[in-house]
Amino acid sequence: MRSRTIGVSVLTTTALFGLTTACAPVGGSKAADIGRAARAAAPASAGATPPPAAKGKGAGKGGMLADLSGAEILSQAHEAMRKVESARVVAKMHDGGNPVEFELSLDKKGSCNGAIRYEGMGKVDIVKSTELIHFKGDADYWRGTAAKKHTPKKQTDAMVTMLADRWLKMPLTDARASAMGHICDLDKLTGGGDRPNPLARKGETVTIDGKQALAVTTAAKEGTETDYIATQGTPYVLKSTVSGDETGEVLFSGFGTPVDTNLPEGADVLDLSKLGGEVPAESV
Repeated sequence: MRSRTIGVSVLTTTALFGLTTACAPVGGSKAADIGRAARAAAPASAGATPPPAAKGKGAGKGGMLADLSGAEILSQAHEAMRKVESARVVAKMHDGGNPVEFELSLDKKGSCNGAIRYEGMGKVDIVKSTELIHFKGDADYWRGTAAKKHTPKKQTDAMVTMLADRWLKMPLTDARASAMGHICDLDKLTGGGDRPNPLARKGETVTIDGKQALAVTTAAKEGTETDYIATQGTPYVLKSTVSGDETGEVLFSGFGTPVDTNLPEGADVLDLSKLGGEVPAESV
Protein backbone atom coordinates (compact mmCIF):
# COMPACT_ATOMS: atom_id res chain seq x y z
CA MET A 1 0.00 0.00 0.00
CA ARG A 2 1.27 3.46 -0.85
CA SER A 3 2.16 5.35 2.29
CA ARG A 4 -0.01 8.42 2.85
CA THR A 5 2.77 10.08 4.84
CA ILE A 6 5.19 9.78 1.94
CA GLY A 7 2.50 11.15 -0.39
CA VAL A 8 2.16 14.21 1.84
CA SER A 9 5.94 14.63 1.87
CA VAL A 10 6.03 14.76 -1.92
CA LEU A 11 3.16 17.23 -2.06
CA THR A 12 4.65 19.61 0.48
CA THR A 13 8.13 19.60 -1.02
CA THR A 14 7.04 20.12 -4.61
CA ALA A 15 4.37 22.62 -3.57
CA LEU A 16 6.77 24.76 -1.58
CA PHE A 17 9.59 24.78 -4.10
CA GLY A 18 7.12 25.00 -6.97
CA LEU A 19 5.94 28.28 -5.49
CA THR A 20 9.54 29.35 -5.06
CA THR A 21 10.59 28.84 -8.67
CA ALA A 22 7.30 29.79 -10.29
CA CYS A 23 6.62 33.07 -8.56
CA ALA A 24 9.83 34.70 -7.36
CA PRO A 25 10.52 37.83 -9.43
CA VAL A 26 13.76 37.28 -11.37
CA GLY A 27 15.56 38.48 -14.47
CA GLY A 28 14.25 41.93 -15.45
CA SER A 29 11.88 42.13 -12.47
CA LYS A 30 13.24 44.49 -9.80
CA ALA A 31 11.97 45.73 -6.47
CA ALA A 32 10.93 48.98 -8.16
CA ASP A 33 8.80 47.03 -10.65
CA ILE A 34 7.06 45.28 -7.79
CA GLY A 35 6.53 48.58 -6.01
CA ARG A 36 4.78 49.99 -9.07
CA ALA A 37 2.52 46.96 -9.43
CA ALA A 38 -1.11 47.13 -8.43
CA ARG A 39 -1.60 46.90 -4.65
CA ALA A 40 -4.60 45.88 -2.65
CA ALA A 41 -6.50 43.99 -5.34
CA ALA A 42 -9.87 42.96 -3.94
CA PRO A 43 -10.02 39.37 -2.65
CA ALA A 44 -11.77 37.66 -5.54
CA SER A 45 -11.78 34.06 -4.39
CA ALA A 46 -15.29 32.79 -3.95
CA GLY A 47 -16.08 30.28 -1.24
CA ALA A 48 -16.12 26.67 -2.32
CA THR A 49 -19.52 25.15 -2.90
CA PRO A 50 -20.30 23.06 0.19
CA PRO A 51 -19.74 19.41 -0.71
CA PRO A 52 -22.15 16.77 0.53
CA ALA A 53 -21.21 14.94 3.68
CA ALA A 54 -18.99 11.96 2.95
CA LYS A 55 -20.69 8.61 3.14
CA GLY A 56 -18.59 5.51 3.58
CA LYS A 57 -19.46 1.93 4.28
CA GLY A 58 -20.79 1.59 7.81
CA ALA A 59 -18.48 -0.07 10.29
CA GLY A 60 -21.27 -2.37 11.29
CA LYS A 61 -21.79 -3.83 7.82
CA GLY A 62 -20.36 -7.32 7.76
CA GLY A 63 -19.80 -7.14 11.51
CA MET A 64 -18.04 -4.74 13.87
CA LEU A 65 -14.55 -3.71 12.82
CA ALA A 66 -13.06 -5.74 15.64
CA ASP A 67 -14.64 -8.85 14.10
CA LEU A 68 -12.98 -8.29 10.72
CA SER A 69 -9.46 -9.09 9.55
CA GLY A 70 -6.88 -6.35 9.16
CA ALA A 71 -7.21 -6.47 5.36
CA GLU A 72 -11.01 -6.27 5.55
CA ILE A 73 -10.81 -3.27 7.85
CA LEU A 74 -8.42 -1.47 5.51
CA SER A 75 -10.63 -2.31 2.54
CA GLN A 76 -13.58 -0.58 4.20
CA ALA A 77 -11.39 2.35 5.26
CA HIS A 78 -9.98 2.80 1.74
CA GLU A 79 -13.47 2.84 0.26
CA ALA A 80 -14.63 5.41 2.80
CA MET A 81 -11.62 7.65 2.19
CA ARG A 82 -12.04 7.51 -1.59
CA LYS A 83 -15.53 8.95 -1.16
CA VAL A 84 -14.41 11.88 0.98
CA GLU A 85 -15.23 15.17 -0.77
CA SER A 86 -13.25 17.37 1.62
CA ALA A 87 -11.07 17.00 4.70
CA ARG A 88 -8.53 18.70 6.95
CA VAL A 89 -5.04 17.19 6.84
CA VAL A 90 -2.29 17.85 9.38
CA ALA A 91 1.09 16.20 8.84
CA LYS A 92 4.48 16.12 10.53
CA MET A 93 7.41 14.26 9.02
CA HIS A 94 11.01 14.33 7.90
CA ASP A 95 11.75 14.66 4.20
CA GLY A 96 15.36 14.04 3.34
CA GLY A 97 16.18 14.60 7.00
CA ASN A 98 14.43 17.98 7.07
CA PRO A 99 11.34 18.52 9.26
CA VAL A 100 8.25 19.58 7.35
CA GLU A 101 4.76 20.41 8.60
CA PHE A 102 1.62 20.54 6.52
CA GLU A 103 -1.82 21.81 7.54
CA LEU A 104 -4.49 22.16 4.88
CA SER A 105 -8.22 21.95 4.42
CA LEU A 106 -8.84 20.74 0.87
CA ASP A 107 -11.49 19.25 -1.38
CA LYS A 108 -11.79 17.26 -4.58
CA LYS A 109 -12.47 20.41 -6.59
CA GLY A 110 -8.86 21.45 -5.98
CA SER A 111 -9.63 24.15 -3.42
CA CYS A 112 -7.53 24.43 -0.28
CA ASN A 113 -6.68 26.70 2.62
CA GLY A 114 -3.77 26.30 5.02
CA ALA A 115 -0.02 26.47 5.47
CA ILE A 116 3.24 24.64 4.82
CA ARG A 117 6.26 24.99 7.11
CA TYR A 118 9.59 23.65 5.92
CA GLU A 119 12.84 23.87 7.87
CA GLY A 120 15.08 26.49 6.33
CA MET A 121 12.29 27.86 4.13
CA GLY A 122 9.93 29.46 6.63
CA LYS A 123 6.16 29.37 6.29
CA VAL A 124 3.86 29.72 3.30
CA ASP A 125 0.11 30.31 3.65
CA ILE A 126 -1.98 29.12 0.70
CA VAL A 127 -5.57 29.79 -0.37
CA LYS A 128 -6.56 28.16 -3.64
CA SER A 129 -9.99 28.18 -5.28
CA THR A 130 -11.02 26.66 -8.60
CA GLU A 131 -9.98 29.90 -10.35
CA LEU A 132 -7.30 31.64 -8.28
CA ILE A 133 -4.32 30.82 -6.11
CA HIS A 134 -3.15 33.12 -3.33
CA PHE A 135 -0.03 32.56 -1.27
CA LYS A 136 1.84 34.50 1.39
CA GLY A 137 5.39 33.75 2.46
CA ASP A 138 7.06 35.06 5.58
CA ALA A 139 10.50 36.69 5.60
CA ASP A 140 12.29 33.36 6.08
CA TYR A 141 10.48 31.95 3.06
CA TRP A 142 11.56 34.76 0.78
CA ARG A 143 15.12 34.71 2.08
CA GLY A 144 15.20 30.98 1.45
CA THR A 145 13.86 31.62 -2.03
CA ALA A 146 16.60 34.18 -2.68
CA ALA A 147 19.29 31.84 -1.37
CA LYS A 148 18.08 29.09 -3.65
CA LYS A 149 18.39 31.43 -6.63
CA HIS A 150 21.74 32.89 -5.44
CA THR A 151 20.25 36.38 -5.31
CA PRO A 152 22.61 39.15 -4.05
CA LYS A 153 21.93 40.46 -0.54
CA LYS A 154 20.79 43.92 -1.65
CA GLN A 155 18.16 42.46 -3.98
CA THR A 156 17.20 39.89 -1.36
CA ASP A 157 16.56 42.59 1.23
CA ALA A 158 14.43 44.54 -1.26
CA MET A 159 12.41 41.44 -2.15
CA VAL A 160 11.78 40.61 1.51
CA THR A 161 10.69 44.21 2.17
CA MET A 162 8.19 44.13 -0.68
CA LEU A 163 6.85 40.57 -0.43
CA ALA A 164 7.18 39.19 3.10
CA ASP A 165 3.82 38.55 4.79
CA ARG A 166 1.94 39.84 1.76
CA TRP A 167 -0.62 37.94 -0.30
CA LEU A 168 0.26 37.29 -3.95
CA LYS A 169 -2.30 36.00 -6.42
CA MET A 170 -2.59 34.71 -9.94
CA PRO A 171 -5.34 33.01 -11.94
CA LEU A 172 -4.94 29.28 -12.53
CA THR A 173 -5.06 30.04 -16.25
CA ASP A 174 -1.68 31.80 -15.89
CA ALA A 175 1.09 29.59 -17.32
CA ARG A 176 3.16 30.23 -14.18
CA ALA A 177 0.45 28.60 -12.07
CA SER A 178 0.82 25.27 -13.86
CA ALA A 179 3.64 24.27 -11.51
CA MET A 180 1.26 24.61 -8.57
CA GLY A 181 -1.65 22.51 -9.84
CA HIS A 182 -0.70 19.59 -7.63
CA ILE A 183 -0.68 21.49 -4.32
CA CYS A 184 -4.22 20.63 -3.27
CA ASP A 185 -4.63 17.05 -4.46
CA LEU A 186 -7.04 15.42 -2.01
CA ASP A 187 -7.09 12.17 -3.98
CA LYS A 188 -3.36 11.66 -3.43
CA LEU A 189 -3.88 11.86 0.31
CA THR A 190 -7.06 9.82 0.66
CA GLY A 191 -6.65 7.28 -2.14
CA GLY A 192 -6.26 3.70 -0.99
CA GLY A 193 -3.45 2.88 -3.38
CA ASP A 194 -2.90 -0.84 -3.76
CA ARG A 195 -5.30 -3.43 -2.45
CA PRO A 196 -4.89 -4.02 1.31
CA ASN A 197 -2.11 -6.43 2.18
CA PRO A 198 -3.63 -9.73 3.40
CA LEU A 199 -0.97 -9.73 6.11
CA ALA A 200 -2.28 -6.46 7.59
CA ARG A 201 -2.60 -6.97 11.33
CA LYS A 202 -5.05 -5.49 13.82
CA GLY A 203 -3.68 -3.77 16.87
CA GLU A 204 -5.04 -1.93 19.87
CA THR A 205 -8.01 0.42 20.11
CA VAL A 206 -6.82 3.96 20.89
CA THR A 207 -8.29 7.44 21.08
CA ILE A 208 -7.55 9.86 18.23
CA ASP A 209 -8.80 13.41 18.75
CA GLY A 210 -11.48 12.14 21.11
CA LYS A 211 -12.64 9.34 18.79
CA GLN A 212 -12.10 5.60 19.17
CA ALA A 213 -9.91 4.07 16.46
CA LEU A 214 -8.56 0.61 15.73
CA ALA A 215 -4.90 0.36 14.70
CA VAL A 216 -4.04 -1.73 11.62
CA THR A 217 -0.37 -2.29 10.78
CA THR A 218 1.02 -3.01 7.31
CA ALA A 219 4.52 -3.50 5.93
CA ALA A 220 5.44 -0.71 3.49
CA LYS A 221 8.48 -0.01 1.32
CA GLU A 222 9.41 2.86 3.62
CA GLY A 223 9.01 0.79 6.79
CA THR A 224 5.91 -0.01 8.85
CA GLU A 225 2.68 1.89 8.27
CA THR A 226 -0.08 2.01 10.87
CA ASP A 227 -3.55 3.28 10.02
CA TYR A 228 -5.98 4.16 12.79
CA ILE A 229 -9.55 3.50 11.63
CA ALA A 230 -12.64 5.05 13.25
CA THR A 231 -14.67 2.34 14.98
CA GLN A 232 -17.92 4.31 15.14
CA GLY A 233 -19.80 5.65 12.14
CA THR A 234 -17.97 5.77 8.82
CA PRO A 235 -14.63 3.91 9.05
CA TYR A 236 -12.43 6.84 8.08
CA VAL A 237 -8.68 6.81 8.54
CA LEU A 238 -8.17 9.25 11.43
CA LYS A 239 -4.40 8.91 11.56
CA SER A 240 -1.66 7.29 9.51
CA THR A 241 1.95 6.86 10.62
CA VAL A 242 5.06 5.36 9.07
CA SER A 243 8.26 4.31 10.84
CA GLY A 244 11.49 2.99 9.39
CA ASP A 245 13.74 4.67 6.80
CA GLU A 246 11.14 7.43 6.59
CA THR A 247 9.06 8.61 9.54
CA GLY A 248 5.99 10.77 9.94
CA GLU A 249 2.32 11.01 10.72
CA VAL A 250 -0.80 12.38 9.07
CA LEU A 251 -4.03 13.28 10.86
CA PHE A 252 -7.37 13.47 9.02
CA SER A 253 -10.46 15.30 10.29
CA GLY A 254 -13.19 17.69 9.16
CA PHE A 255 -14.61 15.19 6.66
CA GLY A 256 -17.18 16.90 4.40
CA THR A 257 -16.51 20.40 5.78
CA PRO A 258 -16.52 23.09 3.05
CA VAL A 259 -13.18 24.76 2.33
CA ASP A 260 -13.07 28.51 2.96
CA THR A 261 -11.26 30.17 0.04
CA ASN A 262 -11.85 33.78 1.10
CA LEU A 263 -8.92 35.94 2.13
CA PRO A 264 -8.93 37.89 5.41
CA GLU A 265 -10.83 41.16 5.14
CA GLY A 266 -8.58 44.05 4.14
CA ALA A 267 -5.78 41.76 2.92
CA ASP A 268 -3.08 43.51 0.89
CA VAL A 269 -2.84 41.56 -2.37
CA LEU A 270 -0.35 41.84 -5.22
CA ASP A 271 -1.71 40.56 -8.54
CA LEU A 272 1.15 38.72 -10.23
CA SER A 273 -0.74 38.60 -13.53
CA LYS A 274 -0.19 42.38 -13.76
CA LEU A 275 3.58 42.07 -13.42
CA GLY A 276 5.63 41.98 -16.60
CA GLY A 277 8.77 39.98 -17.25
CA GLU A 278 9.47 36.29 -17.57
CA VAL A 279 9.60 34.02 -14.55
CA PRO A 280 10.44 30.33 -14.58
CA ALA A 281 7.66 27.88 -13.74
CA GLU A 282 9.48 24.62 -13.22
CA SER A 283 9.09 22.59 -10.03
CA VAL A 284 12.03 21.36 -7.99
